[in-house]
Amino acid sequence: MKQRYTIYVLFLLSLSVSISTSAQIKGVITDSLTNEPLMYITVQYEGKGVGGISNANGEYQVENRKGWDELTFSAIGYITKKVKLKPGTRTLNVKLQPDDILLSEVVVKPKKEKYSRKNNPAVEFMKKVIENKKALKLEENDYYQYQKYEKMKMSLNDVTPDKMEKGIYKKFSFFKDQVEVSPKTSKMILPISIKETASKTIFRKNPKSEKTIIEGMNSTGIEEFFNTGDMLGTILTDVFSDINIYDDDIRLLQRRFVSPIGRGAISFYKYYLMDTLMVDKQECVHLTFVPQNPQDFGFTGHLYVVKDSTYAVKKCTMNLPKKTGVNFVENLDIVQQFEQLPDSNWVLTDDDMTVELHFVKGIQGLEVQRTTKYSDYQFAEIEPRLFRLKGNVIKEANMLAKSDEYWAKVRQVPLTKKESTMDVFMNRIEQIPGFKYVIFGAKALIENFVETGSKNHPTKFDFGPINTMITSNYVNGTRFRLSGMTTGNLDPHWSLSGYGAYGTKDKKWFYSGQVAYSFNKREYVLWEFPKHYVAFKYTYDVMSPMDKYLATDKDNLFVGWKWTTVDQMSYMRDATLTYELETNTGFSVQAMARHRNDQPAGQLQYWKNNGEILGQWDEKNTLVHDITTTELGVTLRYAPGETFVNTKQRRVPV
Repeated sequence: MKQRYTIYVLFLLSLSVSISTSAQIKGVITDSLTNEPLMYITVQYEGKGVGGISNANGEYQVENRKGWDELTFSAIGYITKKVKLKPGTRTLNVKLQPDDILLSEVVVKPKKEKYSRKNNPAVEFMKKVIENKKALKLEENDYYQYQKYEKMKMSLNDVTPDKMEKGIYKKFSFFKDQVEVSPKTSKMILPISIKETASKTIFRKNPKSEKTIIEGMNSTGIEEFFNTGDMLGTILTDVFSDINIYDDDIRLLQRRFVSPIGRGAISFYKYYLMDTLMVDKQECVHLTFVPQNPQDFGFTGHLYVVKDSTYAVKKCTMNLPKKTGVNFVENLDIVQQFEQLPDSNWVLTDDDMTVELHFVKGIQGLEVQRTTKYSDYQFAEIEPRLFRLKGNVIKEANMLAKSDEYWAKVRQVPLTKKESTMDVFMNRIEQIPGFKYVIFGAKALIENFVETGSKNHPTKFDFGPINTMITSNYVNGTRFRLSGMTTGNLDPHWSLSGYGAYGTKDKKWFYSGQVAYSFNKREYVLWEFPKHYVAFKYTYDVMSPMDKYLATDKDNLFVGWKWTTVDQMSYMRDATLTYELETNTGFSVQAMARHRNDQPAGQLQYWKNNGEILGQWDEKNTLVHDITTTELGVTLRYAPGETFVNTKQRRVPV
């Protein structure tokens, strides 16, 4: 041990001396097929006795002396690469090509050999991996629990030097100060949103129950400017969902992909044995895999399987083939690492995902990084009372008020300098002249509501929807409407909403009002999941028969633009009592009682179905002045696993 410490000290001393006497070359080494970082790659000046080894992130650093103009990159399983150095080189990123395969776009083929599953040692080995995977699943334990830390980061991607000399980057120099280098892609990025979540997951096998308790949540960035900012986080969480390679199918990007160790993987993927190597002091078999058809929803990547009777996956990297055709996704990288606990259970410890998105040409793309760490696995019996908590996801009351000390303790991945100053960056954006008017307009456009509060005094009443203030129809002519609603900041249980409107053509006033009581505390709107409320609504208004089928507000300005004249309408008085209950299992019940009166307006007329009377048309006895109806209804719905985004107008299923 003493000798080892001596070597470490000498190494550090020699490193410090070399830094002071020579320049450094640094960079990232990645796989040319999957773009994953490569660790344990030897970087050296041949014949000079000077070099280094890449770390777990593929990063390396070596000194650069005058006259040393060629670096050699080598490792078992990869073709040795020699790179000529240009004078003044400081950063050098290198891609290495596996030596057993030839790369043509994303299709991997062995040299001068046709792929066959019969008598293929890679296929036979993967069959054993798949056969043994059930015993490695955590769900085979009677109980388990673990801690989870997740950081979701969204950034403007590929902020090139040219872009930083134009537009907003040039006008406001502090935007340049926020730019950093992505450790995954080595591109320049500008972080605009950071969301951290600390949680505990508990599981019981019989009766089966799994619950996630969110202990802390912390977010900074552009979503903080909007009360519906959780919309962004909800969508990101759903699109970039957790991955379990031990499942047969992997749900990601709102699609289902075949897992490389799924039951149908042998017929879906091509496998290639690469080599045997050490990964974290364990001997592993290295395999690569690609889909039979690169256009199928599958992955390319690498598996590192422990070379023993467990056939456990030690590490897995996955990428999307370029021809998969997932909309807006330019690149996707997933790296998962597993370790064996002293009790022999294999558990996931690291799950990192990087996705590059590009939507429309000419608009800045996005990079989304999700870093997840799992720790503190326990398999002892768990108190039954914890499984009696309501819901599959339980949020602690103080999850948004955790101290800096708490986050320093649970945060397993330190924030970068730019991430840690995100709140300062947002404050500087707020100080831009005219920014508050931009946000005001953005809120009106995106949220369709105008708030009456401020940053320090949360809004208790919102005016909106904005797009219903001025519209027109055949009966009202030009129509003016003012609407609003109370928020959860005023009262977490009681909710009031309604509108008043006036038609310039028929010169009538119209109105609607609703009072509701939510049995669950709401954060902002009434329809937050799970819904449990009773509401009474009374409305006097004009509408067309088809309006009741609209998914949006009938007074939406854009709904008023019609290809043809809608002249059949009615004056409607409607009193409705509604009770709605949702459960965490996805089952919901809605009971409704309605009393309604309709009086025809415009060109609409109601006629009795008695036709002619004694051969003569009797308009007086045939026309109907109005119709009154009473309804009672019960709706049952079952939608397990459904995810929602709450806007200020309605709930939208993801």
